[in-house]
Amino acid sequence: MAGPIIDADFAWGSGERRWMSGSYRRNRNRIERLIRKEPKVEHYLLLALLEAQKHDWKRSQAAVEEALLLEPGNREAELLHAQILEGRGDLSAAEAAYRSLCRNHPGFSKAFREYARYLMTHTDSTDLARNLLFMSLELNPKDAVSHTLLAEFYLLSGKPGQAMLHLELADQYGDGHPACRIRCAKLYMEMKRYEEAVRQFRLAMRMAPGNKAIRAQFHKALKEIDEPGTFLFWRRWVI
Repeated sequence: MAGPIIDADFAWGSGERRWMSGSYRRNRNRIERLIRKEPKVEHYLLLALLEAQKHDWKRSQAAVEEALLLEPGNREAELLHAQILEGRGDLSAAEAAYRSLCRNHPGFSKAFREYARYLMTHTDSTDLARNLLFMSLELNPKDAVSHTLLAEFYLLSGKPGQAMLHLELADQYGDGHPACRIRCAKLYMEMKRYEEAVRQFRLAMRMAPGNKAIRAQFHKALKEIDEPGTFLFWRRWVI
């Protein structure tokens, strides 16, 4: 189970999406200019996201705390704050923050999903995690990440049929989420369904063509199905 899933809906408006895949220094300078010109919650959250991507949790936390000073009840800021605490290893504070987030924002599906993922990662409270995922999907049935987490839960519970059902739903709703595709691919690898794992890694690479870690995992999956030529073909046309 990986760490926090920061999908950051706030980062994809007004043309900011392209910033998250460019130079860190250039992106930071651009965001800092925006903050100097107009200190908005969204700008501080962009900065916090940028630092979180580098796992610079201290600077990320400082930025998200500025956002919370501007708007104390902002649910995206509260979620990112909880994720940063988890990333820093302050697990007791992170769990308290996730619980508070679910209590204060009962209509926020990602709050329940991330609290469930936290429990699956750091505790043995799997039944509570499953119930939280059901609550997340009740609020947003098309949340692909919640489906991948439920698939993992059922796979670990010895129920591969139900795991497959949720993997298929994650596949259906997972457009635009490379992290979701990677999680699906890893679960398919565990199930020894290597062809499907390769397909999921290919989709992830389309969304993040410069990500070397995804490329390495894709190559590993190809070796499992003994397709040495496929990687070269894919590199020629996609990478």
